[in-house]
Amino acid sequence: MESKNNYINPETFDKIIEYLPSLEFRKWDAKDVQYLFKISYWCGLRMSESCKIKAEDIDIEAGEIYLGLTKKKKNSIAIIPPSFKEELWDYIKEKPDGFLLPDVNPQIVRVWIRKIGKDLNIKAWTTSQEETGEKLKPIFSVRVQLKIYSWGHMEKKPH
Repeated sequence: MESKNNYINPETFDKIIEYLPSLEFRKWDAKDVQYLFKISYWCGLRMSESCKIKAEDIDIEAGEIYLGLTKKKKNSIAIIPPSFKEELWDYIKEKPDGFLLPDVNPQIVRVWIRKIGKDLNIKAWTTSQEETGEKLKPIFSVRVQLKIYSWGHMEKKPH
């Protein structure tokens, strides 16, 4: 099934994760970049939010990531889906405190996204907003009024 508009389905996302190391990042380890994308995807974050995450912001036991002040100017948290907790813990348990991906910013990520979109023919990442009528925020469209706790089971986000 092809992803439509800004939605990236799990099959397409797996292709993106597999493709990332081929970008040959000079400054960052490919695994760290893959986890930047995974955290954004599975926790429904804007890339600007994911770029600011520090290891100490992640509370695996509570299943939350502290985001601090977000675009809406309020302290916020993101839910870590149970299906992603163990994998995320395996990744962060050896990480020192501080940013997960130091010196990365949303502008750099946008360059990667455009390249990936072009190379993998992902229309959601190459079609202009004028054509789709949708913005590319958040890049993995799982957030609006629903919070994903695990694939196949969605619950309304508490107000």
